[in-house]
Amino acid sequence: MKSGRKSAKRSAKTPVKISASRVQIALLFYTTFNIVMFTAATYAGTLFPPLVPYTGIVIACMMALGLVGGLPLAWAVGKALPRDWHGGLIARQSPLAHEPAREI
Repeated sequence: MKSGRKSAKRSAKTPVKISASRVQIALLFYTTFNIVMFTAATYAGTLFPPLVPYTGIVIACMMALGLVGGLPLAWAVGKALPRDWHGGLIARQSPLAHEPAREI
């Protein structure tokens, strides 16, 4: 029983490892989410007649909502992806690429 308690204490103190892949995925999702929010705000502000006089406020409010609300959403998406995607990103040459015919 004592060993179970020690392992529980260790796991509670272990810091969460943040991988570069998770950060990259979260940034990609965050920027894409904000592009979609801006487009939706622009369409809502310009195409919905009652909102036309308040277009600037509508766009600003929806963008503020997207900037603040998109952060935790993007971080959750980065965490929810399969464990295989959290490894390091390695650039490799394609197996279909040919060797150079001559040296330059």
